Amino acid sequence: MSELSLEQIESRLRASAAALPYPPTPDVAGAVRSRLAPSRRPTRMATRVTWATVIALATLAVLLTVPQVRAGLLEVLQVGAVRIFLIPPTTTPTATLPPLTPGATRLPTGTSPPTATQLPALLDMAGETTLAGAQSLAGFTIRLPSYPTGLGPPDRVFVQEMGGALVVLVWLDPDHPERVRLSLHEFGPDSYAGEKFEPKVIAQSTVHSQPAVWTEGPYLMQLRSGDMDIRRLIEGHVLIWQEYGITLRVETDASLEEAVKIAESVR
Repeated sequence: MSELSLEQIESRLRASAAALPYPPTPDVAGAVRSRLAPSRRPTRMATRVTWATVIALATLAVLLTVPQVRAGLLEVLQVGAVRIFLIPPTTTPTATLPPLTPGATRLPTGTSPPTATQLPALLDMAGETTLAGAQSLAGFTIRLPSYPTGLGPPDRVFVQEMGGALVVLVWLDPDHPERVRLSLHEFGPDSYAGEKFEPKVIAQSTVHSQPAVWTEGPYLMQLRSGDMDIRRLIEGHVLIWQEYGITLRVETDASLEEAVKIAESVR
């Protein structure tokens, strides 16, 4: 028997394989091509996003070299749920600022304060309830100050929905019940959009060794939640700080030193 060439062996193997019954196989090559084709699009998209990020960062770097722009980007001070909108100081003469207590540091201030307008007063707020009712709605433990001595429970209590609960506790002046002696705002962990516009004096202080901010009126305060927009003219002094995820805000006519004592008595 003569030896077969390689070509003849290959030909016979092909013929034998074609005669064997076996189930049809999927179009593997076509499936691979169809999967590879769309993968090019995300790659191009990722490249575009990368370049967009690089361009944005480069633009920001250029903007920060311009003093006016850099100052504008640094004119918002955030304290928990409260944002304080600052404006750059001017060269025009302003009233002499009152001295700060030891340890307090003055921050940049605004120019002229807003004039009084027909804005709703604190006691005109909606959502008045009892202290027990506020506690059931708040979702966090409402804390009360024990200073000044003999302060007692709040005379008026309000709850506002600001993403999370905002609880407002009000103590009235015993000699003038129509006047607010002291108020304490407690913003829950999910609350937001308490905004102050151009306070007259801003100083840095501490409450229980934690950072706090002190502002003096008059200035506008705005509370926003969805379509609701409440504005008040703040004429007193305000101390803002954060503890255990709650933003606290004491509003009073007292000095910074007294406000810190009130804040540190909150339990």
